[in-house]
Amino acid sequence: MKETVLVFVYGSLLKDEVNHYMMENCSCIADDAWIFGRLYDANLEYPFLIIDDHKKVFGELYEVPIDELTVLDEFEDYQPNGVDNLYERMVVPVYSDNSTWQAFVYVCNQEDMLKNEVIEESWRSFRNNRR
Repeated sequence: MKETVLVFVYGSLLKDEVNHYMMENCSCIADDAWIFGRLYDANLEYPFLIIDDHKKVFGELYEVPIDELTVLDEFEDYQPNGVDNLYERMVVPVYSDNSTWQAFVYVCNQEDMLKNEVIEESWRSFRNNRR
């Protein structure tokens, strides 16, 4: 059996979003999951996230084969010990109505991307409201 890790996704990797193909070798274990954080839009067709204990961000939780994690890291412009990463990968609590997990999430590492806060609690809702 392959070793796996949990990854929370909240933007373009979600089901029905443009980069979901990146998750095709992964199992979705919660499609109604959330973390504490805030989303920002930089007009790039994908969001940026920061951790914030006062607001929820909804997304999906995936079981990712450990060897696929490096593919996601590259996609998210994250390098371990990198000094100029676009995102940092960190472990956060992920919640659903009945469960709590510890999972990786990619958090914005570039303050200049945090200009336009998303009021909605999910990227999908934000995109649907813009149409």
